[in-house]
Amino acid sequence: MNYDAQSLAAAIKSRQDIMLTPHFRLSELIRTSHRADNWPSSPEEILKLQYVCHWVLEKVRTHFGRPVSVNSGYRSKAVNDLVAGSTRSQHMKAEAVDFEVPGIANGDVATWIRNNLVFDQLILECYTAGEPSSGWVHCSLVRQGNRRSLLTAQKNRRTGKITYVNGLQA
Repeated sequence: MNYDAQSLAAAIKSRQDIMLTPHFRLSELIRTSHRADNWPSSPEEILKLQYVCHWVLEKVRTHFGRPVSVNSGYRSKAVNDLVAGSTRSQHMKAEAVDFEVPGIANGDVATWIRNNLVFDQLILECYTAGEPSSGWVHCSLVRQGNRRSLLTAQKNRRTGKITYVNGLQA
């Protein structure tokens, strides 16, 4: 699955789905339920998605021995606006993925990533201890200068507002 810029540009132009890694397709990383164009606009974005798939999703899948369910990968500006995402979201740069491993507690997945993988930012989002399938894992990765930032996003049950605290609170 080595693509050059020309073949990726052709895939973008023709909207052709391609395998990014042995277990992950481009369509999984750009899927959205919102009615907005979410195709990457450059070969570089697809290569970044492939990098995240290889170094995060494939590693998680191999370790846990289960398929990984991608909730969100790349987001165009239009999609990011529709989901009220951060204007600095790494999803818009094709550097982040939100996912779950069905049957494995999201807290356990985040803890394993923290202890075993390189990452730029790892966020355990909306997870409730004792409720294994609650929330999801956000993981971003860049080619150089990964910060190893650890956060937990907690949703206030009364107001619905999300707050971020440092560290993983699994």
